[in-house]
Amino acid sequence: MTVYIAEKPDIATAMASFLWSDYSSYKNKHCYQKGDVVVTWAYGHIMTTAMPEAYGKEFADFGKYPIIPTAWKKQPSPSAKEQFEYIRSVLKKADVVVNGGDPDREGQLLIDEILEYVGYKGEVRRILINAKDSESMKRAFEHIEPNEKYRPLYHAGLARERADWLVGINLSRAYTITARRHGGYGVWRVGRVKIPTLALVVNREKEILDFHSVEFYELTGKYSKNGIPFSATLKPTDDAPLDSEGRIIRRDYVDRIKEDVKNLPARVTQSERKSQTESAPLPYSLDTLQVEANKRYGMSPSSVLAKVQSLYEKKYVSYPRSDCNYIPASQHGDGKRILKALADNGFDAAARADENIQGRCFNDGKVSAHHAIIPTGVIPKELEEWERKVYDMIAIRYIMQFYPPCKYDVVKYELTSTGYVFAGSGKSIVSPGWRSVSKSIERDDDVREIPMLSVGDEIPIPLYIIETKKTTPPKRFTEGSLLAAMTNIWRFVSPDNPNKDRLKECKGIGTPATRDSIIADLLATKSGKSDILPCIQKKGKELVPTAFGTAMIESIHESLTKPDLTAVMEYNLSAIADGKMNLENFMEQTKKMVLENIAFAEESAPIISDASKGGMEEQEVPHEECPVCRRKTLARKYSPKTKEHFWVCEEKSCVHPTTGKPIFYADNRKKPVIKVCPQCGDPLNQVYSKKRKQLYWFCSKCNEFKNLP
Repeated sequence: MTVYIAEKPDIATAMASFLWSDYSSYKNKHCYQKGDVVVTWAYGHIMTTAMPEAYGKEFADFGKYPIIPTAWKKQPSPSAKEQFEYIRSVLKKADVVVNGGDPDREGQLLIDEILEYVGYKGEVRRILINAKDSESMKRAFEHIEPNEKYRPLYHAGLARERADWLVGINLSRAYTITARRHGGYGVWRVGRVKIPTLALVVNREKEILDFHSVEFYELTGKYSKNGIPFSATLKPTDDAPLDSEGRIIRRDYVDRIKEDVKNLPARVTQSERKSQTESAPLPYSLDTLQVEANKRYGMSPSSVLAKVQSLYEKKYVSYPRSDCNYIPASQHGDGKRILKALADNGFDAAARADENIQGRCFNDGKVSAHHAIIPTGVIPKELEEWERKVYDMIAIRYIMQFYPPCKYDVVKYELTSTGYVFAGSGKSIVSPGWRSVSKSIERDDDVREIPMLSVGDEIPIPLYIIETKKTTPPKRFTEGSLLAAMTNIWRFVSPDNPNKDRLKECKGIGTPATRDSIIADLLATKSGKSDILPCIQKKGKELVPTAFGTAMIESIHESLTKPDLTAVMEYNLSAIADGKMNLENFMEQTKKMVLENIAFAEESAPIISDASKGGMEEQEVPHEECPVCRRKTLARKYSPKTKEHFWVCEEKSCVHPTTGKPIFYADNRKKPVIKVCPQCGDPLNQVYSKKRKQLYWFCSKCNEFKNLP
């Protein structure tokens, strides 16, 4: 028997449809099966790392730490227990298992951890699925490999999971309890990515508050040749009144020069024109797509991920959680088919594209576990507005790869009048190439027509304008720019930082799949408890730290606030994935770091206490954590049918542990009504009695009504 285990049900459906044309007739509750071939699925991580109390009843107390497991424990998620038991049962009969997790370390981990937990000893193979269209599926099935080849990737996922557990569990407890012992308030949610991300926002706000605006002046000449306007700005001499940045700070200086050059011609004294080319921007990775969509449409990173995930599930685009902007060279041949489909779908630029052009994106050396997000060639149908916007962005970027480079001239020039020099520069398009695809989307403010200028040309009586300007503080982060900062975190460390190159190599802090949730977690509370305080809040589109968030960064150990810790960790995780470092050494380093930070927290009690008190006045109504899966929050929805609000878990795979059906919670003053059975702990359902015209609480597991208020 051969058993394929997909990461999610939609991937299992794609596998089954590739294997059998009449696949739907082979579907059962937990799998697709035809003869001795089974295609089943997980619901993402259906195995969870055990909570502290699993390592000793005393650790159920939040005040008990450190917790450093010597033998790590896992357990099936209650919300997926029935599916897990089916997988366990079918693995007992399997001769060959094919790991169908997503093509990254988390995908490797979540299937391998099931096999590890049940003790499967048979043959295991690996299939890497980057998209669900027929061509991509064919390619994936033709290149199935031994799973052992990806064992280091599993170890990297395991290392990430355990490190985050050690940091999150232990340091959140240490800082929170230390604060409470000294009269403080609030839960300190400490994470190795969350804290340096918060530090970016806090440090930016400090820069803004410490900023002092300074006025400066520019004298600009407005010229024209052959009817084409251009401009140049005064180059100050060494004796000019300048600030440290070379800006003119006295108005009388530019007033005098303006009078000196008034009503006089200018002469071109320097002119240089160089021909250059510019390749099309690379296709999108998830982070570059999120940043661009936030900038263009104001979409939040989580909303962009939701839309591109939906497009992926409908087979319209490739794997969404990609950190790569490149495409395998072997897929260049798919261009003809995909471009035709796009042309048929209304993309005029696709009809004009040259399928023989092989852009720089087709590079095997730069493709990671998955490639850039691209259209599959399956024509979209009935997309809603925001899905259409995201799809169009992905499609247009792909089309650009089949256009020639943009050719332009870079022009630098100087004009002189009565000894004063005015300098200017610009780009002049010679051949637009890929820019003709969508000028409005990929605009460049430096691109404009510059006339041919030759040394000695005389420009008759220009117009001179004095502009009073002010230095401006750095801009606050938006969700999009913060996500970009997390991706390019190396730009926010000093040039002499020894980890700068490592930060570049590991592609920032967090992963494309987690960055949006980290930002959302800092923005909002994720528990029904009133002592969970937000660290960041929104002012329009801008992100500003709360008093509690600022106080956390000021009092927590400096090493946690800097990206270096995560840089080293991510670098080491990559080394584990490449087989250059072992899991044991990584965990020893992590344990040492955690214990050092616990000691620091306990030594800094007064500062931590004050920090906690500082955030009390900003307390907000929190979101409610799902009582079943504990991974997502409950979302408030509206039913047009009943004309009432209700709550449901944001995790689509989260279901009642007994009935296997989604759980809907009633709404009471914008809060979910949650009741659990006092005997078994399962969520209770509300049942309405038509006879008594009254609601009752019913437990599906105990099969009895509960007399609860």
